[in-house]
Amino acid sequence: MSAALAYREPHFFVAGALALAVHLAFFVPLYFATRWQSHSSEKYTVEMWDSLPTTEVAPKQEPAPAPPPPVRMEPTPPAKVVAPVLPPVKAEIEIRDKKSKKTEVKPSPAKTDEKKEKAAAKARQEAEQRELAAYEANSEQRRQAVQAQVRAEVTAATQTQIDRYQDMIRNKIRRKMRTVSDVPDSAEAIFKVTLLPDGMLMDDPVLVKSSGYPAYDDAAERAILSAEPLPVPTDVSLQKMFRELKLSIKP
Repeated sequence: MSAALAYREPHFFVAGALALAVHLAFFVPLYFATRWQSHSSEKYTVEMWDSLPTTEVAPKQEPAPAPPPPVRMEPTPPAKVVAPVLPPVKAEIEIRDKKSKKTEVKPSPAKTDEKKEKAAAKARQEAEQRELAAYEANSEQRRQAVQAQVRAEVTAATQTQIDRYQDMIRNKIRRKMRTVSDVPDSAEAIFKVTLLPDGMLMDDPVLVKSSGYPAYDDAAERAILSAEPLPVPTDVSLQKMFRELKLSIKP
């Protein structure tokens, strides 16, 4: 065995050197090839999107149409002047009337109703004024009638009192009258007297109308003087009516 090892030892270094050379021959091209292909990596930026963006499609440009060929302009002949035909005057009037009728604006229903309401309100107001005037006229007539009735009643009552006191005065004078013979019943002597509030005579009686019999006139005057104080009313308003009296003395 030692002989075998001794026999192989001289070729061991040769084989090792040969193997190393072969490995180097493969390693060197591989190294340079790797260095030649290797390059620095590019940097990229990543963005997050919720949805894909819509890409705008550029409009397709159509080729511009070719310009039309030039048109040859020919001179146009001058137009013939034709005299206008005027329509008759009657037709113009009819057309104008039709246009005026068309342009007439009809009143709207709202305006018509408003006018009717105003007219009705005015009529009601006038009727109310007439009724008020009639009522006032009737009221005035009634007031005047009442006043006239009151005056008539007062006048009647006053006249009644006057007549009563005049009768009392005549009766008192008649009782003081002396009888005169040969004097008819139609004889009448009228005296004017002025009385004081107590019924006394302010002056002597004044003969206004004679009976035609002096003796009867004298007897009547003495009877008036003998009858004082004459009965007069106590009412002040009636006493004024008895300031001056015309006394008619009959047989």
